[in-house]
Amino acid sequence: MPLAPKPKPGTLYVDQPSLFLAAGVGTWRWEDETREFSVSPETAAMLQVRDEDLPITLRSILASLHEDDVPLFEAALANVVESGGVEEMQFRVYLESGELRWYRAVGEAHRNENGRIESANGLLLDVTLQRRAEEMHRSFFEQPHGLHLIADTEGRIVEVNSAWHTALGYTSGELVDTVFTDLVHEDDREATQAQMANLFRGIKTLAFENRCRHRNGEWRLIAWSAAAAEGDQHVYGAGMDITDQRAAEQRLSKAAAVFDSSGEGILITDNHGFIREVNDAFCRITGYTRDEAIGQHTRLLRSGRHDEQFYEAMWNAIAERGVWRGEIWNRRRSGEIFPELLTITRVDGAEGGFVAVFTDISKMKETEEHLMQLAHYDQLTGLPNRYLITERLSQALRRAKRHSRRVAVIFLDLDSFKNINDSLGHAAGDQLITSVAKRLNKALRDEDNIGRIGGDEFLILIEELPSPRDLTTIAEKLINELRAPVEIEDRSITVSASLGISLYPDDGSTAEALMSNADAAMYSAKEQGRDTFRFYSQRMTQNAFQHVLLDSALREAISNDELRLVYQAQRNLRCGTFAGLEALLRWQHPKLGMVSPTQFIPHAESTGLIRSIGRWVLEQACIQAARWRGMGLNFGRMAVNISATQFRDEDFVESVIGALEGSGLPAEYLELEITESVLVRDTEELIEKMVALRDIGVHFAIDDFGTGYSSLRYLQRMPIDRLKLDRSFVEHVSESHNDRNIAAAVIALGDAMGIPVIAEGIEKEEQAQCILDLGCAQGQGYLFGMPLYSEVMETCLRNQPELSPAQPEASAESQKL
Repeated sequence: MPLAPKPKPGTLYVDQPSLFLAAGVGTWRWEDETREFSVSPETAAMLQVRDEDLPITLRSILASLHEDDVPLFEAALANVVESGGVEEMQFRVYLESGELRWYRAVGEAHRNENGRIESANGLLLDVTLQRRAEEMHRSFFEQPHGLHLIADTEGRIVEVNSAWHTALGYTSGELVDTVFTDLVHEDDREATQAQMANLFRGIKTLAFENRCRHRNGEWRLIAWSAAAAEGDQHVYGAGMDITDQRAAEQRLSKAAAVFDSSGEGILITDNHGFIREVNDAFCRITGYTRDEAIGQHTRLLRSGRHDEQFYEAMWNAIAERGVWRGEIWNRRRSGEIFPELLTITRVDGAEGGFVAVFTDISKMKETEEHLMQLAHYDQLTGLPNRYLITERLSQALRRAKRHSRRVAVIFLDLDSFKNINDSLGHAAGDQLITSVAKRLNKALRDEDNIGRIGGDEFLILIEELPSPRDLTTIAEKLINELRAPVEIEDRSITVSASLGISLYPDDGSTAEALMSNADAAMYSAKEQGRDTFRFYSQRMTQNAFQHVLLDSALREAISNDELRLVYQAQRNLRCGTFAGLEALLRWQHPKLGMVSPTQFIPHAESTGLIRSIGRWVLEQACIQAARWRGMGLNFGRMAVNISATQFRDEDFVESVIGALEGSGLPAEYLELEITESVLVRDTEELIEKMVALRDIGVHFAIDDFGTGYSSLRYLQRMPIDRLKLDRSFVEHVSESHNDRNIAAAVIALGDAMGIPVIAEGIEKEEQAQCILDLGCAQGQGYLFGMPLYSEVMETCLRNQPELSPAQPEASAESQKL
């Protein structure tokens, strides 16, 4: 075994089982003897500390802290190293690059045998993004001139900002958990409810107005901008009280006092657009003084963002209706372009002209952009969501139609992502999805589009395609990019993907058709072994419909008595006697024929049907074993495969006990097979279930051993009776030196732990002999017989120890339940 690398001076290395490495964050350690800090490589990277600056002195740390945080840091450190307490604080650090970042540190002191504090250590976490997100949230909700709220689908208010008290007199405590529409004038209530409902139907951000009741009973006119993010069951609204603005529009010609005191910018022009008068708000918003503005044409304010057609339509509306209201971009005296909500009203008569009233809506636009980000982008990866990538595909198809070009759609789905979520947890799954998104972006061109449309599903849009043959290169590049291992929570995870490809116009002319056909092609890639790609064909679409039929048929399989069990012998390699039987599931459908377990078992896992099917298998296997035992037939133990979903059910222990009691089979004749990856998550709870069943006599075997993520620390605590050496290590054991070494290592591990090992997938005499020579006394595979129905197996049990070899059903052994 190679020696561990020598640590750099001042760099902290922690053993594998330690809390700090398991947490996946930076760590630090302070030594009283040197008065210096040692840090982990993660901490050094976060703080941008060079190797030559390690270990870190307190002076250098204090020099890099934000001046406001120095006293807090010194006090927290003193509490740890003097009183031995546990301390947590947040502080800001100026990095060598000049960037200011937030960190959270947790520390605890350690005493020697004399009670003296000789060291302290702890964790360091970069919380800059969290603090920035909190600041963004505060800035959004604490804007003094905008009413902001979050409400659920029923209109119940979740959160409001302080502007509600200023504008409408309500405090947050009076509004939260009340229904928003209760504040709305009854004449406006139905239209408001309809607008909120539209947001949850996928309509973009909406703008509308209604009258809301002030706490004093007065009605105020509010202009709202609202949006609902995809997948989020909340409405985000930003409102502005425009009551005074409307009143100013109606009374401007008669009320000079209102003109002077209005918070909205107002200008009066002659019939030719030359400015006659402006108010103070106009000067404040635009930056022009009254003297600079009067006599100038309104073109002075044009931003250049609107073309002549825009202005022509605006003046046509004024000519026809006497008023125009809308959003427009104008330019301040400084040259800055800003958005405003503008109303232009025509004033008739001898002194006629136009009155323009406008409000600077820069802050509202910023809020709207933030809401649009929530509505159109995936919050985990930052990629366009299903709605936005579909819109981009529709636009690409319109361009392709005009220019007679091709467009490619690639549907990408990760293989076995559910297993990673089940074994490592959803947090690890999120990390994997984020890593995959970055790799896909890296592999694609800048002009290509990629979106996340589901949990582990991505849609890629390829325009400017020189030749359809180039898609093969692109697909292979994407697959190869994902094959490299990913480090997730100190584990190296290998992931693969299946890709389906459709082309415009060959495979469809609409976004929906191309996406559906690419999805069908992706399913074909999975059926071909995964980690590959397929192009669309009509046959793929038919196969997709078969998946729908499969779900319906599988739900009726138990009640229609279509499921059967077969039994495969487990042999003692020395004497040939039975070491046990393994129960395997088969499905004989009246129309589909014999359905392969490789088709219906993954489907049962993904839909949850595996619970009822697994319970049926367990009960039938126990009934058959009890029957054979009553006949005096010796079969060893009955092995039944248990799925991860079934094992994690709250009533799993009770279901096993019920199957044993219902059949009359003694518990010691039952062996439950579980894969080692099942035990990675919720390990303590699952071990408790195993111990409870082991206490009544049930045996346990670890299936496919060597292919998962077992921790030996947990394995030695589990009541395991057998380890099943995976067939992948047996297939070439007689020819491959590496496979033989791996098999030998697993067998030696079992011997060291006092756990027998049984080898799976033995099909040749030389494999059996090699396994026996390595010290493994039990085996299973087609060399000893194919899986047999109960009637045939009963005959074999009567004639044991001999069991006639048979040819396998196919080149690959049937999948287990």
